[in-house]
This record gives sequence, structure tokens and C-alpha cells, in this order.
Amino acid sequence: MATPFALDKEAIKYIDYDLDVKVFPDGEKRLLDVDEYAAHSKMWNYPPEIDTILHDNVDVLIDWIDKGKGPFSQAYVDLWMQRYKELSHH
Repeated sequence: MATPFALDKEAIKYIDYDLDVKVFPDGEKRLLDVDEYAAHSKMWNYPPEIDTILHDNVDVLIDWIDKGKGPFSQAYVDLWMQRYKELSHH
């Protein structure tokens, strides 16, 4: 998922909300770490807007996966596979 960030005088700070989407070889998609997200949401008092934003972005991510957009495009995968092969030979 796209990770939200905050800027301050010292650095860019990223927040990992624990949620991941796993895509299986048969195309099934599963949202992972939902329990971890719920526990952290309670522990850190995430506001309700965060839940809405994250669910909306999970939908966007799944759409990208389904349509082969962004880092899920074959061209992107091929580019980084080639780069990996180049680096692994050194």
C-alpha cells in the first residue's frame, strides 16, 4: 500500500499500517495482517478517517494488481528482473 508520510524539520517520516496484499499463483488475493492492524489501531488510537483511507487504498491497490498498473505491470517486472540479473552476476 502507499505509505503515508509526514514532513518535519528533521526528516520524512513514514508510517507502516501493517496491511499487505498477497497475490497467489492462481490469482487469488488475500489481505494480510488485518489482526495486527486492528491491534495497532486500538493501541495507537488511529482516527476513524485512517480506516477509511486505508480501505480505499486497498481497493486502489487491488485495481492496480488486476489491471497490471504501476509496479504490477509486466514492463516494470521485466525491468527489475533484468536489473537483478545484472547485479547478481557481479
